[in-house]
Amino acid sequence: MRVLKLCWIALVLAAALAGGARAQFLDTYLPASVPGLDRDQGVTVLSRLRPLYEDPGVRLGSFVVRGGVDEALGYDSNITGWTNGPQSPFVRTSPSISAASDWGRNRLGFDASLDQYTFFSAPRENYTNYNIALGGGWTILEDSLNAGYAHQHAHEFGNDIGAIAYGVPVTYDIDTVKADYTYRVGRLQFTPNVDLQLFQYGNAEAAGQTISQAFRDRTVLSGGLTTRYSLSDQRGLLLVLQGSQSHYLQPQLGAPSNNSRSVLVLPGLDYQASGPWRYRVLAGAELRVFDSPQYRNVLAPVVEASAIYTPTGLTTVTASIRREIQDPEAEGSSGLTFTGVKLVVDHEWLRNVLLQTSGEFGSVRYFDAGRSLSFGAGASATWLLNEHLSVSANYQFSRQDSAGSFPNSMAESATHLPSFTRNLLLLQAKWRL
Repeated sequence: MRVLKLCWIALVLAAALAGGARAQFLDTYLPASVPGLDRDQGVTVLSRLRPLYEDPGVRLGSFVVRGGVDEALGYDSNITGWTNGPQSPFVRTSPSISAASDWGRNRLGFDASLDQYTFFSAPRENYTNYNIALGGGWTILEDSLNAGYAHQHAHEFGNDIGAIAYGVPVTYDIDTVKADYTYRVGRLQFTPNVDLQLFQYGNAEAAGQTISQAFRDRTVLSGGLTTRYSLSDQRGLLLVLQGSQSHYLQPQLGAPSNNSRSVLVLPGLDYQASGPWRYRVLAGAELRVFDSPQYRNVLAPVVEASAIYTPTGLTTVTASIRREIQDPEAEGSSGLTFTGVKLVVDHEWLRNVLLQTSGEFGSVRYFDAGRSLSFGAGASATWLLNEHLSVSANYQFSRQDSAGSFPNSMAESATHLPSFTRNLLLLQAKWRL
């Protein structure tokens, strides 16, 4: 009866809460080292433990503190994502600090980081991102409760797929509170969860005019249930039920409301084969219903899948695909679908020299008008000098082609999705405590 009650509560929550906006690029900023925000995504050649080169940290009582500074020199051939956007060499400085407990049953963690970019030839594009997160996990009998909070201050550029190319980067802040509880009954594992997010955007600039982005400010409340049936220790069947509600805080006068509700259903499989393969697949559909009759409701397939192939102990090949509904980034639109495909090959050339190559494709289609197609390729080499110091070289090429425009209430002309080519080169040194 207790299991049925938990299932019923989560199903009601998933159906009653409303429509699920995820923050684009949010996963980039949530630190996986913080309890309550971390998730195991699979081990590759680059991510596996290397005792000789692991950051030992500094012990303070029952906590281990880690920190350091990344210093990088780079060149960006297209900072803003315009067809002929400004280019410049730049310096990036990235200090960070984290602390995590090593208690036997419970855990507590903190993480703070900063990224400061200085462009020598385009000082108007200088920006600073930062992140602060705190979370914990508690063991209750055989069950576990996780909770976390994160605040991200970041900047959006036109070279982010689906974004509008403005004259200067657009600031945005995201506050995230999330909690989940995992309850086990034999081979079954139930995890109800609830997340609350607050999005706030700064102003944009185009043709010398300031354009408010307050129409994108919103709160997103979501909740649901993930059910896992264990076939073995490393194999399981999954079912994700999620419902959410997006409420926009400053709607534009005379414009239809972007408020919406959605329900997401994703059955899936998490499978560690006896050989060199691991599969993770979630595939289903999301229904988004808008409050405004001027926007059509959307039913779209949703996929999140990855396959990790390890032919030898020195090479890992990771393929992933993601398709989802996202909130609009352009005025006068109700939202978009994003599809991304990526292939990454990691190779351990020497014990302390790691190589990576990658290729990716992305597609954005707005519900109302406009689409963007992008593809990219990159390569990197990392040299682990010791447990405190490493150096790396990275190169990334990307190309985006777009069509479509959106009405702009603050500017004389319509706002267009950008088309551009970009080359990004980065030489980086990492120092750790």
